[in-house]
Amino acid sequence: MEPQRLRYLLDQYHKGLCTPAEEQEINDWYHSIHIDDQQFQNLLNSAGQEKLADDMYNEFKSRTGAKIHSLSSRKWMMRAAAVLTGFCLLSGGYYLFNKSKTISNGVALVTPSNTVENKFITLSDGSKVVLRHGSKLNYPASFSGNKREVELIGEAYFDIHHDDTKPFIIHTGKIKTTVLGTAFDIAAYPSQKKVVVTVTRGRVKVENDHKNAVILTPNEQVVYDNQTNAGQKNKVEATRTLTWASSDMVFDGVSFKSIAGLLSRRYQVSIDFKNPDLENCPITASFNGTESLKDILEILCTARGTTYKFENEQKVTIDGNGCN
Repeated sequence: MEPQRLRYLLDQYHKGLCTPAEEQEINDWYHSIHIDDQQFQNLLNSAGQEKLADDMYNEFKSRTGAKIHSLSSRKWMMRAAAVLTGFCLLSGGYYLFNKSKTISNGVALVTPSNTVENKFITLSDGSKVVLRHGSKLNYPASFSGNKREVELIGEAYFDIHHDDTKPFIIHTGKIKTTVLGTAFDIAAYPSQKKVVVTVTRGRVKVENDHKNAVILTPNEQVVYDNQTNAGQKNKVEATRTLTWASSDMVFDGVSFKSIAGLLSRRYQVSIDFKNPDLENCPITASFNGTESLKDILEILCTARGTTYKFENEQKVTIDGNGCN
């Protein structure tokens, strides 16, 4: 597990915000650590972490109903302290699990909230999500059962793969949005008292925990007030709600290397140049922010007279002559 991801999970643990899937991810991480008792005890001794392990364990015991599934709590705490010390991630503190609503079976992947670019995510069913920077999406590595469920904190654009047998459900606090196959935007920030759902294509059902439901079709929007549980349905120009998705996809004379770096972070791939002379070539282009990486590379490489090749799902190579 990447240190940044581990730090995030344990921070959620400390705050009592772990979802069941995040709990499972930490459990899996724990079981993947190949270090015997003597080794980790030596590591604790050399790092002077005995007190940290004791503090973690005592705090864990004090939380009513808290548990770490099948793990030995004290050993888990001590090992977590040892591994964190080895990563130089945190010094001091303790991390606690908390029960939360189950989103779906499987291991959840969470987009960190501190990213500075929007993220493009392809789910296991082929659905596509553009996650606004600063937002989080909890989703399973693969969907199972008779429904597809995710949890959104912040804002995202969804383009859902149609499946009559498995409705797609997005949980946003008290609001649940259900679709079969459609495209829409959801804005649900914890700091705001309203949840806004806007449909660009298809049909969406939005309901709160009082079962007050609204059906939306293209260019319709509902604004739910979390305090009053009231929803207001409006006619809108849906494409205007997606201006945020294109905010980091407008390039005016930007170097090919800089664009490749942004695309790498946005689509979670590695993009390399076979010919280094291409890196400083200036490019002017703009996108709406909902395109796939393949669509964007097709346009960029055609404009520059270059080629691209997917070496695998996570690596792309660009080749061609340098700038004219």
